[in-house]
Amino acid sequence: MQGGAFFVLWLEVAAYLREMSALKSANKELKGMMKTVKIQEIDNLQDDMMDLMEVSNEIQESLGRSYNVPDDIDEEDLMGELDALEADMSLETEGEGVPSYLQPDNEPDYSDELNLPSAPIGHAIPARKVNNQVEDEFGLPQVPRASLRG
Repeated sequence: MQGGAFFVLWLEVAAYLREMSALKSANKELKGMMKTVKIQEIDNLQDDMMDLMEVSNEIQESLGRSYNVPDDIDEEDLMGELDALEADMSLETEGEGVPSYLQPDNEPDYSDELNLPSAPIGHAIPARKVNNQVEDEFGLPQVPRASLRG
């Protein structure tokens, strides 16, 4: 029976040695990987993530504002008001769905009944001279051509 106990002990030692070898190789790999990892980069990345989370929270707060809408508003009343507004808008539209305020005027032309003179046609009034100063068609002093820049 001692031979069987020795064999079991030998198997346990062999397993222990394999485990130690695996731990050593894992330790070696981790040390190599840790040399490439820079703590400052990780800290910077964490800071950037925190900043992004703060911005995201601000956006969520902004989108979730209540705008002081009372809690006791009945949705049925709101739907009734909306239906009334739609009915008013349908009364304003005529013809092809264009609101009445965008429709062309259907009022008759009263210009013939008013006997208004027609707009002048032709050339502008020539410049005239008052107090030895030349005036333009509006009665203002005419600007000399030399001072005009164009």
